[in-house]
Amino acid sequence: MVPNLIGAMCAITWHIYDNQDALYGLVTLQGIFTFIGNSTLALASFTIFKKEETYE
Repeated sequence: MVPNLIGAMCAITWHIYDNQDALYGLVTLQGIFTFIGNSTLALASFTIFKKEETYE
């Protein structure tokens, strides 16, 4: 998850400083979708971890 987050932060930062003013809405939308995607990935990994049974 950390590489996804770092890549997303780099892409969003680049878009903020290199895009036209008219595209700031798309940058915000990309940030929102990145947050949703990373949150659901974290939730899924936590759910899998909790449901995994150990046979010791």
